[in-house]
Amino acid sequence: MPIIIGNFLTGVIAPFQAMPLLLKPKVRTYAFLPLCLTISILSSGAYFLSSAIDTILSLIAPDYPNWFSSVISWALSALISVWASFLLLGLINILSCPFNSLLSSKVLLYLSGSLEQTRNPKSLIVEIRESFSALKAELKKVLYYIKLASIVLVLSLIPGINIFAPVFWVLFGAWMLTIEYLDYPFSNNQVIFPESLKTMTSQKATCLGFGLSITLIALVPIVNWLTIAIGVIGAALIYHEKFTANELS
Repeated sequence: MPIIIGNFLTGVIAPFQAMPLLLKPKVRTYAFLPLCLTISILSSGAYFLSSAIDTILSLIAPDYPNWFSSVISWALSALISVWASFLLLGLINILSCPFNSLLSSKVLLYLSGSLEQTRNPKSLIVEIRESFSALKAELKKVLYYIKLASIVLVLSLIPGINIFAPVFWVLFGAWMLTIEYLDYPFSNNQVIFPESLKTMTSQKATCLGFGLSITLIALVPIVNWLTIAIGVIGAALIYHEKFTANELS
């Protein structure tokens, strides 16, 4: 199997390898907070979205048959839910970045076998307070996202090229999710964005496979509640396998 395909598949399966780790006693404690935040915001968003769609339908199609209204409602819900999920996940990523940073560091310690050997462990509150430094890197990532999104938007408006716009946006979303989650283990090892971006590009196939896999998970209702937790854990797995000193040397 060509190396590039093998690397791509490594990225694809990483989120699924993260699921069993999510249940490990030493990991799930730190996954609890981002998981709760994700569930509360996504479920609240789904409730308000459903109410808004029902209100819109009652205004624009009050006399249509029930079956037709149901079809339109399903189509609108499917279309709007995709965009709403990504927007809400973006908000959750910003709000939960201190918890995500902490979760990533604990997963790396677990993978290296150091978590059991940690002496005088800090309280969870202290660790969360220290991890708030991740907010600075998060703001830099947001600026990078806006810059890259602007380029994709311009390409989407150029006649002839814009037929590939859906592909551009899917690849953009996958790359953004990769950076979002893979930057946590880099930051925890003192490689701060955008320096971490340069290293990520050395494993483009792995990163793209990981991002596309996370994108797929984010589109599945209920399952997408796990997106951020398994994204963070999966990224830590990739970092441990592909971006350690041994791998990069």
